[in-house]
Amino acid sequence: MTQLSQALERPSVPTHTPHLRSHIKAAADHLHNDSEEMRQCSPEQVLYHAYMQAGAPHGPVLYAVKGEHWNGVSPKFLEFINAFQFERSDMGYAESGYGIQRHRNFMRRLIVNEHHLEQRKPAAGLDIDVGCLAMTTRMAMYDMAKVALRHSREQFPGKTPVALVPTPAWDYRGIFKDVGFEIVFLPLGPQNGWLPDLGEWDRIVRATLADGTRHICMTVSNPQHNPTGMQWPVEVTQYLLALAADQGGYLLLDDAYYCVHDPRVPVVNHLKAVLDAFDVNGGDNVLVRSGMFERWVATRPFGKQFSCNTMGVAAITTSPKMLRQLSRESWINRYHTNTHNAELMCAWLATPEAADWTIETGLFYTRQKDLVRTRLLERMGWQAAGICAGPSTSYMLIEIPTVYQQTDGGIDRFRDDLFFATGTLVSASLFNQTAQVPFVRLHLGSHPEVIEEFLRRWEAAGLRYDMPQTFGGKEALARPVAPPVFRQEA
Repeated sequence: MTQLSQALERPSVPTHTPHLRSHIKAAADHLHNDSEEMRQCSPEQVLYHAYMQAGAPHGPVLYAVKGEHWNGVSPKFLEFINAFQFERSDMGYAESGYGIQRHRNFMRRLIVNEHHLEQRKPAAGLDIDVGCLAMTTRMAMYDMAKVALRHSREQFPGKTPVALVPTPAWDYRGIFKDVGFEIVFLPLGPQNGWLPDLGEWDRIVRATLADGTRHICMTVSNPQHNPTGMQWPVEVTQYLLALAADQGGYLLLDDAYYCVHDPRVPVVNHLKAVLDAFDVNGGDNVLVRSGMFERWVATRPFGKQFSCNTMGVAAITTSPKMLRQLSRESWINRYHTNTHNAELMCAWLATPEAADWTIETGLFYTRQKDLVRTRLLERMGWQAAGICAGPSTSYMLIEIPTVYQQTDGGIDRFRDDLFFATGTLVSASLFNQTAQVPFVRLHLGSHPEVIEEFLRRWEAAGLRYDMPQTFGGKEALARPVAPPVFRQEA
C-alpha cells in the first residue's frame, strides 16, 4: 500500500484542533504525578488522578487554574527565543541575586519610561534603584518578608507582626504566614463594585490594633487586581502607604498586571503615585521623615505580560538600601541562577514586537472575557452581578450556582464537582482564602478554542446558575459529556 493510500484510509477529521491538542498535552504533562505522596501537595493533581482512573469520561482534561500559558505565548516571542544566541558568560552563577548591572540599567530605563517617571527629580536620598530578578517575584516577596520580620522583632518586641492582605487575591498568605506573620484579610466584593472600601478596611485595621498586641508590619497593594481584573484608585495605595508609615511597617506594591490590560482603558499608575507622595514639598515631609522610603518594594514581573511564567524575570523597584537588604536575604537562601533568562527578556523587551504583543494581548483578554460573559448570560442563566471581569489581568470571577452556595464547602465542592462532570479545572479557594464571596476564578490565557471547549462542556453537562441540584460529585463520572463534533457526513 502506498503512503498516499495509507493516508487516505486514516480519518480526515481530527478529534481536536491543534491548539486544543497543545493544551491537552501540556495539561497532562503538568498534572500527571505517579507519586501518591507528592500529589497531596496539589489538589488539582489529586483530582486529575481520580479522573484518569475513571477513564477520563468527558475527554482530555482542560486546565484554567493558576495562570498557565501553555499555548498562549506570543508567537513572535517564541520565534525570538528559538533564534536567540546565548554567550558563555550567560551560563554561570550571578554575583548578585537582583541582577547584573547591565540588566539592572535596562530595567531601570524601562520602569522610568513605562511608569512616566522621566520628569522626576528626587531629593537627596530619594532616588530609586531597580533590580532585575530572574527567579519570580515570589522570591523577592520572601526576601522582603524576612527583612520586614527582622525589623519588626527589633523595633516592636513582643508584638505580633500582621500582614494586611486583600481577599480574594493571589496567594500572599502563603508567603507571609509561612515566614511568621499573622494574616488579616481586607475583603473585596460585589457590594462595592469589587473595589476596596477604605472605610471598611480602616475599621478592620482599628479592630486589629485595638488590644495593643499587634502591629501592622506589611501592607499589600495589587492595583491591577488579581483575580477581579479591576483597577484600584491610587487612593488605595496611598492609604496603605500612610498606614505602613504610621505603623513602622512595609508596603508591597505588586504591579504584576500593569501592562496586562485593555489598552483602550487608561492604566492607573500606582508606582508614580507612591513616588509622588515621597516627593511632596521637595522630599521634606512627614512620610520621608518616617523612614518609609526604605520600607517599600514594587514588583513588576514579565511572565504575565508575555505568557512565559516559566522564565521568572521581573523588575524590582525600591530604594538602594532596601535592594541591598533584599540581596542579602537572597544570598543567604539561594545561589543566583537564570541570568540567561534575564539576558533574553531584556533583549526581547527592546524589540517593537514586544510592544505590539502587549497591546494585542490586552485586547485578546478583553475578547476572552466578553466571550465567557456573553455565553454565561445568554445561555446559562447567570446575571450580570454574578460575573466580574475588569479591564486588567488574565482572569475573571464567576459566581457559583445557588445550589452550591447552600452546600458546605461550596466553593471547593463546586470546583470538584464541575471537574468530575466536565473534565475542566478552575481555581477555587486558592485565591479566595476566606470564602468571603462564593466565586471561582477562570484563567483566560489559553487559545479561544480551549475556552470554547470549556463552555461547550459546561453547557452539555447542564451547568446553570439556577441548576436545581448539584452535579453529585464522582457520580458525574458515569455520565460522559458528548465529544465535540467538527464535521458530520451528509
